[in-house]
Amino acid sequence: MADIFQKKFPKGGGYPKVTLGFISCERMHYLRATLESARECIEYPNLEWIVIDDDSVEPGLKDYLEGCGWLDQTIFCRQTHAEAMNQLVATATGEFVLIWPEDVQFITGGDWLKDLVEILETHSDIGCICLDAQRLCTLHTIFRPGTREYLLRLYREVRRFGWHQRRRSRKISTARGFTMWTYGAYNDGVVGSGIPSLMRTAIWRDLGPWRIANPDARLIDSSLGAEDDMIDRVRKKGLCLQMAIPQIPLAADIINDAIGCKAKVRKGIRYGNYTRPPGGGVYYYQLQSYADRKSAVRDDRPLSFSECVQPISFEIPKDAAGDRLKASFNEQPQCNVRLDEKRRDGA
Repeated sequence: MADIFQKKFPKGGGYPKVTLGFISCERMHYLRATLESARECIEYPNLEWIVIDDDSVEPGLKDYLEGCGWLDQTIFCRQTHAEAMNQLVATATGEFVLIWPEDVQFITGGDWLKDLVEILETHSDIGCICLDAQRLCTLHTIFRPGTREYLLRLYREVRRFGWHQRRRSRKISTARGFTMWTYGAYNDGVVGSGIPSLMRTAIWRDLGPWRIANPDARLIDSSLGAEDDMIDRVRKKGLCLQMAIPQIPLAADIINDAIGCKAKVRKGIRYGNYTRPPGGGVYYYQLQSYADRKSAVRDDRPLSFSECVQPISFEIPKDAAGDRLKASFNEQPQCNVRLDEKRRDGA
């Protein structure tokens, strides 16, 4: 792989800079697990670290961030999710940017970021890479569509891009054997919400800023319509991109409440049960090296959440099919705390 980057940087080389950008709001325990696991799991020689926090009032959160001397920038600003991502993309100096919420913990350690950068450098049809573990039902929907669904996807792709430009799902590997799967025609190749994904910074800047299209959107849509607006722009530009996902998941949503809401805060109310890591440490999930995880690899699809996530001192809430629970708190809101007046008027 070194030869690939030496060709791009002939005068002494080095790896392209990657900006790790974290969006934070009132979840210090999650944020700490995310940042500390990122430091432990990401081995890469050229990183920029940025945290943008929504001026949180949770006790200890600002003190924790101000004590992280290894961060390049820490920004406290009350703003919408869309505005925070715009600020992150505008601030990033990396050629690639990882936009990351604080409720996704890294679980796999190694120098795999070199392979992700190589994939984006050498496959122009890949718009973004998602690092987090997916539910099994999601993987089956993407990689095992029925005949009818397969033909519908093919028809839409050929109609939009023509036969030779259609997006085809495939298994690809780097020079070192790091394996990924592409999504083909399953989606538009860009995560409209921005999170959690690794992407060329130039693509975000070319698409332009996230714009709030629906200020009255449901609680679940933290982007307030900006996500759908971004996908509309991708389609209008005719970008023939697809998403990719590692064969071995590198991170996982922090799910430790009974309804799977991840303790989000909306309009001053916390939804779901917010707790520090039950094991008494920093992490919610056990960390493993990439080499150790390779023994569980399958040939037909990426590993699912239930196959690779090992919670510490708690059980993952699951649905009837055994997948990790994914709840909509629009349908069954539950809260265990209302935050102070400073927070109530915000998003």
